[in-house]
Amino acid sequence: TDVGQTWNYSGSNVHVHHHAMWFHPAQPTTIRHGNDGGMYHTTNNGNIWTFLPGLPVNQFYAASVYSQVPNRRYGGTQDNGTLCTLTGGLNDWDMIYGGDGFYALVDPTNSNRIYAESQYGYLGRSDNGGASFNDATNGIDFNERRNWSTPVAMSPSNPNTLYYGAERVYRTTNMGDNWSAISPDLTDGGGGGNLVFGTVTTIAASPVNPQVIYAGTDDANVWVTVNNGASWQ
Repeated sequence: TDVGQTWNYSGSNVHVHHHAMWFHPAQPTTIRHGNDGGMYHTTNNGNIWTFLPGLPVNQFYAASVYSQVPNRRYGGTQDNGTLCTLTGGLNDWDMIYGGDGFYALVDPTNSNRIYAESQYGYLGRSDNGGASFNDATNGIDFNERRNWSTPVAMSPSNPNTLYYGAERVYRTTNMGDNWSAISPDLTDGGGGGNLVFGTVTTIAASPVNPQVIYAGTDDANVWVTVNNGASWQ
């Protein structure tokens, strides 16, 4: 309030990552504030902020449906974690995993087993329907380059087998307890700047032949193995 000479903190109860503010031209103590959590409103110059609910402003990075019960839907959202609904209702969504949410996978043979992911490939597994998660990245080299939206895919022929993309492709055959690399670096190397480049961005396992796996990278390489990762083209 003194042209920038001193600053006071405001908004300890609002979501982080601030993007926009609007000041009422006739009521200077009335402010609206937009951030990664939505929109907030104050009428007392920021002493108290009120969240404005009901705005359809979540950004989903990825979504999945539990095939056995299609009303059960899961998705990872920008800075609002992994969300799920068990009923399919518009207003019946709960957050089950934090951070920025990305891929969410559900074991088709066990609806209590859910995999959820936050930014740069921090993957968790729940065995109780999402009530709690344990780390599921043992064996993945976190010194490798990993995309902001690290791909994770479940084998269509065996839900205990999953694939994970860093700069290499990793595989687990025991539900994420342990991972092993099954490819060399499939990229053209890393890039400069403040973002991670030179990463696997998508993985697809064949539903017809479990030996066939495809992987794509952010530098325009598309790879396939027809022998379960023994060699790649």
